[in-house]
Amino acid sequence: MDILVIGGTGLISTSITHQLVGRGHDVTLYNRGRSETRFPDKVKRITGDRGDFAAFERQMRATKPFDCVIDMVCFRPDEAESLIRAFHGRAGQLIFCSTVDVYARPTRLFPITEDEPRGGVSEYGRNKVRCEEILLAAHRSGAFPVTVIRPAMTYGEGGVLIHSFGWSTTFLDRIRKGRPVIVHGDGQSLWTACHIDDVARAFVGAVGNARAHGKCYHATGEEWMT
Repeated sequence: MDILVIGGTGLISTSITHQLVGRGHDVTLYNRGRSETRFPDKVKRITGDRGDFAAFERQMRATKPFDCVIDMVCFRPDEAESLIRAFHGRAGQLIFCSTVDVYARPTRLFPITEDEPRGGVSEYGRNKVRCEEILLAAHRSGAFPVTVIRPAMTYGEGGVLIHSFGWSTTFLDRIRKGRPVIVHGDGQSLWTACHIDDVARAFVGAVGNARAHGKCYHATGEEWMT
């Protein structure tokens, strides 16, 4: 299949790109061309800035239609709307990288399912909620089939150690200095992590899978942490 990955050189998308190539797909990456990540020569590249909507949409309309487009760097509603303009009727499937941060808090029940109320507790999460809404509406209107994948905390080569404080490594400094490790909340702030290769398998497994059209899926680990 001909697959376009928007991004393609980040923590998760690097693994996605390698797995797609390993499965024999023809892969094209669209990004700003600033990463030195190495891929096989057969991986094609288009350089551009998806934040320049007019230029991005012109570039995409100038390409051939793709069997699948995987967008790893859509963070805002206006970017989702630009995505629709660029690929309306020209993509066999659109896979959107969302996040588990789309869910409302406090959570009613554990484990959280894909049908839990959304709301987001941060601007990042709320923007991803809106992106999901826009793209799933495009799916229902026939623009292209959409699949939403919601990763949790990811770790692996190129990332940081697993912990609950985002990308900071201050907890290591506290351990070295003999200070207590801070655990936030009252034990109800449960979270999970997943290796980048396992998250990538979820994306690659959804490619060309008609049963995944119009669906949302978690890509998380099975162990809960506080």
